[in-house]
Amino acid sequence: MSASRSLSLDNVRHLTISGVCLDSLTYTLLSQFLVSYPGGAVTGNLSQYIGSEPEVNRALEAGASRVCMVDLDANPEEASLMIERLQADYPDIFIFAVSASSDPEQIISAMRNGCTDFLTKPMRHEALETALRRVEMKQRERSHKKKRGKIISLIGAKGGTGVTTIALHLSLSLARESGEKCLLVDQHPALGDSSFYLGTGRHKYSFYELAGSIERLDEELLQGFLLHHPSGLDLLDSPESVDFSAYATPAAIDKTISFLAETYQYIVIDCPPGFSDATLSTFSLSDQIAIVLTAELPAIRNAVRYTEYLSKLGVNPTTINLILNRYSKKGSLGEERVEKTLRHPIGLRVPNSYYDVVRSINAGTPIEATQKSDFGAAITSWCRELISEPTSQVAAAGKSSGRMLSFLNG
Repeated sequence: MSASRSLSLDNVRHLTISGVCLDSLTYTLLSQFLVSYPGGAVTGNLSQYIGSEPEVNRALEAGASRVCMVDLDANPEEASLMIERLQADYPDIFIFAVSASSDPEQIISAMRNGCTDFLTKPMRHEALETALRRVEMKQRERSHKKKRGKIISLIGAKGGTGVTTIALHLSLSLARESGEKCLLVDQHPALGDSSFYLGTGRHKYSFYELAGSIERLDEELLQGFLLHHPSGLDLLDSPESVDFSAYATPAAIDKTISFLAETYQYIVIDCPPGFSDATLSTFSLSDQIAIVLTAELPAIRNAVRYTEYLSKLGVNPTTINLILNRYSKKGSLGEERVEKTLRHPIGLRVPNSYYDVVRSINAGTPIEATQKSDFGAAITSWCRELISEPTSQVAAAGKSSGRMLSFLNG
């Protein structure tokens, strides 16, 4: 069956595809398919995986192709490595994996490595056209500029500082005060508490599984990962299983959060303690990085280390907001002493409302805005500041990300 001429690929000048280790039959079928399109052609078929990256790079940089088809069968391990490298170097290209095997594990592995689609041999024209239609749709989505939402990331100077409680109440406050779409992301690698605190129940899939599906990510797919709170707040849950391998590449984290920022006006991310690759990728895109601490020496010491490390990564100090939780004027460590030790101003003091907070957690019902609560008043004050501040430019976030990555790889 001949290919339909209705396929346009508006954002690509010519329908050209680069091949890597394609067998003779697949190469012939691909060439026959592309003959139906003006300017359509296979721009080459490299005979090896490792060491062939320069040739692929030259073709991509010249703008000759936006699609690269990689045959997995000659050497699956080397093919997988090459796909990862190409996806890291050229996140905007589309990679099709092709194989005689239709083993589900191989398909999942290819998609996680960054492939846009998986085609089985012998390759059918209809399957290739369907894959290219998906490319066209994604190209249009990329070219459609949307307003970037504001990203606020919270991390505890140590465990037990109340990050999750503050993150979810900030999220609820932003949803209520702004009237805009708001998302809470529980980025803990296992057993996060956000869905428990909100009383929504657990979700089968987590943020990390969404990031693992980055090449298929669109608004329809996202809907299958969300939990919905009656307030209008949406939630991306953490993994439920204690042995879940919660890993996604920094590039996948970056692309996932960037996509979410095109969908939501406010994104609040509850990060686990420590500077993992996922956390650093998240910080690189954040408009504000809130470090939550309590007035105790271990938390203060760690907060100093965190701010120093972020400074080394090139993060603008104005992006960092120190949140002093469970604040009390009668605390054993005086406020002036705490701030002097931190060598950074405290941005927000959240009064100690421990028993009210514990009661709300156990009931699965957050503290209502209508309740007379010093805790709620502090969060609302922070929320209104965030709403009134302009969102930083995407370009600035990208530069910050570049500095971080160069530091990590240095």
